[in-house]
Amino acid sequence: MSTARLEFERMRVLIALSNPQLAEFILHYLKDNRVGAVQLAQSTPVALNRLKDGRFTHFFLDYEFGDRGGADFARFMRVMDGPMAEAPIMMIIPNPDRAKVFSARDSGVNEILGLPLTAKLLQTRLAHMTNNPKPFIRAPGYIGPCRRRDPAQIYHGDERRGSGSRKVLASNMA
Repeated sequence: MSTARLEFERMRVLIALSNPQLAEFILHYLKDNRVGAVQLAQSTPVALNRLKDGRFTHFFLDYEFGDRGGADFARFMRVMDGPMAEAPIMMIIPNPDRAKVFSARDSGVNEILGLPLTAKLLQTRLAHMTNNPKPFIRAPGYIGPCRRRDPAQIYHGDERRGSGSRKVLASNMA
């Protein structure tokens, strides 16, 4: 059995989407892949009640969820106490544009998915998010996963830029 399958079996997922057809699609995909527990919420009050009752490990959140939107709901989830505050959030954006993607990223979501959504895309992103967790950041202006796509390269040596650049500069000045 693969590592991803073992992780899927331990997942407890909350699907907070205002689109019932999309929520059902994700629910059936997760159940077909033997995810441990899945709950649906189609409104903010229902989602808040589910948060009180459950200990979720993953979230699917609609960008247009609730009265204030999914980005505000994600920010709220990030300031909660306990392990659910650091649980991965996958945000689904119906018509993604630059402003929506930046808003979602800055609200602390782990992954952003645009529509149309396919089972293959869902599987790839969910497996990547589960098997390659990003470090969690708590800073004055941001709470969420590290926003860098690639890990930072740290240079270990005497001179990061090398000694060749100084020789070129010296020869141009003479």
